[in-house]
This record gives sequence, C-alpha cells and structure tokens, in this order.
Amino acid sequence: MKKIVRQQNYLRELIDSQGNRFLSKQALRCLVRSALEPLLDAPESGVVLYRIINTEGLQGLLKRLEFSEIESFSYADNSKNLIEKVWANTEFLCVMTHRYVSILIWDSHTGDDKSVRYYSLYNTKLQREPLDIIKRNSKIDISPYMEKYNPDRRDNILLNSSIRRLLDTLDEASSDAVIGYAEKSAVTITPEDYNIKKTRVIAHEIKNQLSICDLYSEIIRKHLSKEIVDKEGIENAANAISKALKMAGNSLIALKSSNAPNLEKSNLAEIVENAVELSKVYAEGKNIKIEVENTPDIFVLADSEKLAAVIINLVKNASEAFEIDELSENVQNDKYIKIVTEKEEDFATVRISNNAPGIENPDDIFKEGFTTKSTGSGLGLWICKKSIEEQLGELELSRYSEDYTEFTIRLGIVNREE
Repeated sequence: MKKIVRQQNYLRELIDSQGNRFLSKQALRCLVRSALEPLLDAPESGVVLYRIINTEGLQGLLKRLEFSEIESFSYADNSKNLIEKVWANTEFLCVMTHRYVSILIWDSHTGDDKSVRYYSLYNTKLQREPLDIIKRNSKIDISPYMEKYNPDRRDNILLNSSIRRLLDTLDEASSDAVIGYAEKSAVTITPEDYNIKKTRVIAHEIKNQLSICDLYSEIIRKHLSKEIVDKEGIENAANAISKALKMAGNSLIALKSSNAPNLEKSNLAEIVENAVELSKVYAEGKNIKIEVENTPDIFVLADSEKLAAVIINLVKNASEAFEIDELSENVQNDKYIKIVTEKEEDFATVRISNNAPGIENPDDIFKEGFTTKSTGSGLGLWICKKSIEEQLGELELSRYSEDYTEFTIRLGIVNREE
C-alpha cells in the first residue's frame, strides 16, 4: 500500500523565518495593490500567482486582473490548482514580469485583529525559494515562468522602475503599520515593552563597540610607555576606535527610529576586512591566529555595519572560548579563528570557525537569554541571528565537535553591475 506523506506549510515557515515583520491589514492591502497595479496599468508579458482568502478592499483589483489578458492562476482551495490543501490561512501574491518580481506572503492568524505577520521579496534571486514551494504544491508547471522572469534575464534599465511605487506606498502606509518590523517579536507587544526590548538589544551592541575602544585604548597606552613609540600601531588603534565609535553612534541613532536595516549592495570582502580589523583586538595577547580567506568581488544585499557587528560578535565569542585552563597542548600552540567567504550558487557564505572547546548546548545557543557565561546577557547570538534574518539571510551553527565550532552566514548575492 502506497504511503501518503503530506506536505508541510513551508510558506508559513518562510514567514516564521522572519517572524519580526508585522504590518497592519490596511498597509498590507496597500502593498498588494502596489505590487499588482503597475502590471495592470501597463499590461505586458507577465504572470500572477495568488492565494487571497480575505478579499476585503481588493475585490475591484482582483476583478480587473480576472478580466485582463494577463496570465494569472489562483491557488484558493476551490481552484483545483492545488495538489494538497496544506496552506490553510496562509495567503500570497506573486507578480512576475521582465521588469520586476514582487512576492508577498502573509498569514492573518499570525498577528492580532488588526495586523499580520508577513514575508516579502522584491527583485532578488532569493525569489526561487518561495516559488519552489508553490511549484511543489501546484498542478500547474510554473517552471517556465521561473526561468523566463529570472533576475538574470531582467532588463536592468527598468529593474526598479515599477517597484518604486511599492516602496513609496509602503512609506505612506508606514504610520498605519504596527510598530517597526525590524525587532518586533511574533507576539504583539505594547510600545513600552517594545522600547525596553529594543534598548536592551542596542545597549548590547554599544557595549561590544565600547569594549573594542577600551581594549585599543590599552594598546595605545602600551605603545606610549615604550621608549620607541610605534606611531603606526597607535594610528591603527586610533582608527579602530574611530570606527567602533561610529558604529556605536549609529546604534544610538537607531534608538530614535523603528527603521529596517539599511540594505544595499555591499562588497562582502570589505565588510569582513573591516570587521576583522576591529575584532582582532579580542585575540590580542592570547596567541590566537586570525586567518581570513576572502573571495573577491562578491556583492551582497546587506546592512554593512550590522553585518560587521555580527562577525565581530562571533569572533569575540570564539576568542573568549579559548579562555579556559583545560586546553590541550596542541590547541594551546595552534589556536586559530578562521573566516572564509565563498559563493554558493545564488548565495554568499561567510564561515567563521575555530578550534576552541566545542559548544555544550548547541540547541539553545540562539535562544534569547541563554548564556553559559557568568556575566553574559544571553543576547549576543540571539541578536546576531535576528540581525542576519533582517538582512534576508540566515545564520546557523553549521558544524561542531569537542574541539571545533563553525558558524555560517548566508546572504543573497547582488550582481556587480546592478
């Protein structure tokens, strides 16, 4: 007898992967309109895949789509286009054209009466993941559309012309949105609780930057106490302090707003080099070798300062992991932290590994408040994971053993020309 294995609701899992994104239902309707109207206003080659259960405020728009010549496919439970009815209350809209691709996924049961938790992508190679999920549960073969409207085949001149309306409309609707998506948890919280949580996160980041300043200040004092002053060493330390203070200052500015990370095309190698320059002070005097293997010309969609802060935090943790008395003689003589950047298909990876004693509670390390340090806050790795997710990437503990630990960051690649 053939065993039937039901699919999971992977679309909701995508929403869960960025569970800090909230939007009011009114603002969501604005996003749906802004994603679809550029195609309806100027019909062209394109396709629309959608599953919209709550059509309140969208009936006219959907009628326009129905009576247009644009190819469209509904995935409502009664549409007969589904292999299995596994998506329950999860809804989505995918608009795919040569000019732009806009993907919105939301679930009204993951918010409160007035808000929803959502996932969105615009003009990025990351679009393949949600489209693959839809494809697996679709009786229609959408592979030709995925190939035809691939970002690599898009007209760069018009790349962002249509989605500009999306962003403008989102700005106009932001006052109606639930308090910021960048740090809000999956549970609706009061503004007071939100501000307390945000303050704790930013205080942790500033503490890391100030610790860098403190350590480099000590290095400057040591240089000045020598008979022959190392001007280059002092200048390098002063530059590192200046960079750390700038990052701390930007964190303070973030207290005044609920803005999302500043995602832009960034040179990954430069971010890594900057992060290593700041964080190597944590290895000072500990006989730890920091090795960097950078693949050049990798450009990612990222907030360069926030990504650097994550790398700094991981290097700091690795340095502190060597601070125990039970290190074997081999490790004592060959302590290392290695950072490697690579391309993996449509993604860029940053692997940060070390040969310090392994992690004792691998299943708990990303939980808020979990720490094995007597003076730890339990926020570091939790903040790192949230920060990378807000940059549309992922952070995972990819390998670990008794004497080896490796974290992997994955981010979407941006073409150098774009």
